[in-house]
Formats: sequence, C-alpha cells, structure tokens
Amino acid sequence: MKKILINIVLVVIGLIIGSCQKDLPNQPKQNQLPTTRLFLAADTTLRETSSRQHLHWYGEDPDGIVIGYLLASGAYRLNGQLPQPDTTTYTWITKNDSIVALPLLTARDSFVVIVRAVDNTFEKGSLPEGARLRMIPQPYWDKNLNGQYDGADIALPSLSTAIDPKGAIQLLPLRNTPPKVFFSVNPFDSTIIQQPETTFTVATFSWYGTDVDGDQTIASYRIALNDTLTPERWFTVSGAVNLVTLIVPRSVSDNATGEVEAEVYTGKFPNMQFRRKIPGLRLNDVNRFFLQAKDVAGEYSNPVSLPSVGKRWYVAKPKSRMLLVMDYNQLDRVAANSIFRSALKESLPGKQFDNFDTLNLAWNLSAADKQNQLANQRYGANVPNHMNPAFIHTLKLFDVVFWFSDLYPSYLPAQIGLFNYTLTGGKVIFSTTFPANISFPDVRAMNDFAPIDSVSTDVNSTTTLHTNADSRMRAGTKVFPLVSGFPQLTFDSTQSIHNFNWRRVYKRADAQYLYRVDSSKFYETPPTFRYAGSPEIACIDNNKSFVIMALPLHRLNGGKNLPAFFKRVIVDEFGLN
Repeated sequence: MKKILINIVLVVIGLIIGSCQKDLPNQPKQNQLPTTRLFLAADTTLRETSSRQHLHWYGEDPDGIVIGYLLASGAYRLNGQLPQPDTTTYTWITKNDSIVALPLLTARDSFVVIVRAVDNTFEKGSLPEGARLRMIPQPYWDKNLNGQYDGADIALPSLSTAIDPKGAIQLLPLRNTPPKVFFSVNPFDSTIIQQPETTFTVATFSWYGTDVDGDQTIASYRIALNDTLTPERWFTVSGAVNLVTLIVPRSVSDNATGEVEAEVYTGKFPNMQFRRKIPGLRLNDVNRFFLQAKDVAGEYSNPVSLPSVGKRWYVAKPKSRMLLVMDYNQLDRVAANSIFRSALKESLPGKQFDNFDTLNLAWNLSAADKQNQLANQRYGANVPNHMNPAFIHTLKLFDVVFWFSDLYPSYLPAQIGLFNYTLTGGKVIFSTTFPANISFPDVRAMNDFAPIDSVSTDVNSTTTLHTNADSRMRAGTKVFPLVSGFPQLTFDSTQSIHNFNWRRVYKRADAQYLYRVDSSKFYETPPTFRYAGSPEIACIDNNKSFVIMALPLHRLNGGKNLPAFFKRVIVDEFGLN
C-alpha cells in the first residue's frame, strides 16, 4: 500500500513539472491573426444597386487589438478568395467605414470590395492614412505610386504576420446611375442665372454636373439651340467644361435673317478658345438653350434648358456701328436719346451711327441700387451675369460705344467691359457727371477705364466761390475747346439753370485736355469769379480711343455744334469713316 501511494505522488509531481515546462518564457505563444467582417449600410441589400456605397467593417483579434485595415475595391474576378499571388493595391485606413465609389464604364458591372484587418504587431511607423500598400514582392508602401518596388518605397516586413490572411470579400452587382446637370445660380440669392430678357448675338451659359457614382464619371456635356430632335444640332464639349459663350460676329449677322450659326468658345477673355460652330440661333426672335451631361457609362442626364418658365431670351440683331449704353435713369433720357440720334444723323449721314443700338444698363434698377452698385453688387436687368466674357464681347460687336451716364455710372460693368474693349481696339465716348460727395472708390474705379487721374474734391455748392465743383450751370454757358478743330459747345436754353453736379477732371499722364468751362462770364449780381481758373472738363487718351466728357452731353447743343463734335471725335480722332 505504501508503494502504491509513492507511485501516485511521483505521477502527480511529473504532471505538475510537465505543465510548468510548457509555460516557460522561452516558449512564447505564436501571434494569432485577426479576422475581418464587412457589411453594407443597414438600408442596403445585395441586389443590383448604385455604384456609390457606404461600407462598414470591423476586425477581431483574440490576442491583441486591431490598429487598421487594408481596403481595396475594383472589378476583380475572384472566387471568394484573395488572388494568389496577391497583386492587389490596398489603401491603409484606420476608420471602420468609407464611401466607396466604383466607376462604371458600362450600364451594369460587378465589383469586389476587400477589407483585411491588421493587428498591433504591425510596426507601421510613419505610415499615413490613405497610403497605398502592395504585397508583391514583399509588403511595402508604394510612396511614388508607380506599382513597382524601388528605392523610393518603404518595406513593411511586419505586415505579413499581422494581417488577416483571408480578409472579408464582398461581391457587389452594380448598375450605373445617370448624371444630373444644373445651371449655375447667383451666389447672392441662389436663383438660376438667366440671360437678360434681350441680348445681342452674344450669350454665356454656365452649369455644374453631379453623379452619385462620382462627379469624375461625367465624361462630357452637350448643348443645342432650339431643337433637340435633330442629332446634328447637338454639340459636345468635355466634362471639364462648365462655361460656354456663343458669339455671332457681325460678318455673319449683318447680312443674315432667320437662323444662323453661332461660334462656341470656352474660357474667359482674353484666353477664350474657339471650339466649333453650332447651328440654330434665331435672329430677332426668342431662343432656348439646351444642356445634357453624359457619364463614362454612356448614359445621359435629363435635359435642362434656359430660359426658365416665365422668362424669355430674345436675340436682337445689331443694326448700327454704334452702341449707346444708356446708363442714365433721369427723366430726360428720352429727350437725350432723340438729341443724339438727330446730331449723329446730321454729322455722319449714311454711316450707320445715327440709328444706334441701345443697351439700357439702368433697366429695372432702383435709384438707391444704382447709387450703391459697388457695395451691393446689384446691376440692371440687362447686364449679363457673366460680364466676362459676355459683356466684353457684346461691346466688341460695335465700332463705337457711347456710354451715357448720370452721376452714378455702373462702375463694375464699365471696369470689366470698357477696359477690355479698348484693349482690343474699341472706341469709347463717355459722358458722366459726379455726385456731390465723390468717394475715393468711385474715382479709383473710373481710373481703370477712363483717361483721368482724379477729379476735384471741392465742396459742391452754388454759393462757395472759387470752386472746381458746382451743382448748376446757367443756359448759355460756353464750353471752350483746348484742341484745335474741336467745336465750341454751349449749354442750351431748355432751362435757365441746368441743375446737375459737375467737377473739374484731372487728366492721366497719357492723355490731353479737350474742353474747359468758360470762366470769363458770370451771372451773379454783381458779377463774381466763381471758378478757380478755367476748369478742364473733358480729355482724350493719347491712343485716340477714349473721350470722357464730365458734363451731360445732350445739354450742350445750344450752339448747334453737337453734330460737329461727334464728327470730330468719331472721324478725325477715332479714324472711323
């Protein structure tokens, strides 16, 4: 019995010793690899679906923690297993979800998403989120994205023993989603940018496209005028284009009626690129512009068109060599228009100047808005929203632009339009007055396009003596020329005192004075010298392309010399016959 007990004790001791030997530190347990689970958003099923998916995943590691994942997606042909050898390009990601866009090149296709968990035995070092990793010939960070292991890349040897060997693999049967296209909106009120109700033969359109499969899948856009049923009427531009300008040059429109071809340009002035011509623009008629987007799978968006419901876009055929920009909302604007037509008809008969075209910049603009245009960025209904290039090329349809303004010119349209118009050879006559309290921004804005350096800052008053600014001018006051050959101008007698604000102008270095106000005769009792010297009131640039008159030109026909003034400027200075 004693011998049996001794044997039992020896067996127990042996078992204890054997058990302790298996747990010795020199025999560590091997790292257990993580596993990965992948699933779609809760409201998504595996039936045929959109190519833009919100995917979720998680990893489990029985002896550590998961520190990140390798994510890959593409049109792989797998049988539920990773490819051997694994030539997949993975993205390193630490999040547990991602929006994955799978670009379809056909209406339907199947894509595979692979997610592989990585545990904390991976020494990732400075590996950034979104880094591209490859497994062949060894795990490495493809820093230069060339798909080859070279000296610019970083080896990741610990990745092999830290990654889920199987991964989570999900096959997604997908259908393409057609793109959508929208016309651009005004940033101030989010309304769709329309064409002015009436334009000449220039119009600019802009838009943006979107696609749930990824905006980068929009391959192209196509446009048409008035007719979408005839395939030849559509014109295609690349998916990178979101602005086109249609122009019918005078060489085409002058002798045309009905429909004409419009030249299509992309970009803005002065870097516009001609693409081709598009048929179907109707002269002296209403028009409609159509637009569609096409994605890489060949599907089109629903067409959209302008103008919107309740709007219209009428294209007027230019008929004259002169454009009168009526930037004037005073009560005598109709009389002014008539005076100008009569003077031009007398001075330049048969030269296509008297029957001038008119662009009313003050249309539908309140007096307060017109006064504060630089601050509130609100312009008349006839000012195209895309001043560059639409307004610039509208002016370029004419040989001469006669810009007739009240004391609050539309500065930004003038800065953009007139500056670029004169750079390309355009000729300008600019008539304006100035507010009683002239501001520095107003003067600086005018410096951009007119040949003046500044204007008098004198207090505008009818009583202050020796002034260079005033708010009235008596009938009969003369305006003397300072350049030989220019006619004397005289304020008419339609009213005994002309009430408006005027200021002395100071020319730019590259300009010369044309006229001064008479300071030798005064109408106070007793006679008093009102002005400081003889205030210069008009000048012309040395390039003979821009004349500015800081007086209301339509009131200067008291001596019937306004026709001679127009002839001198247009023919002798501008060189137009």
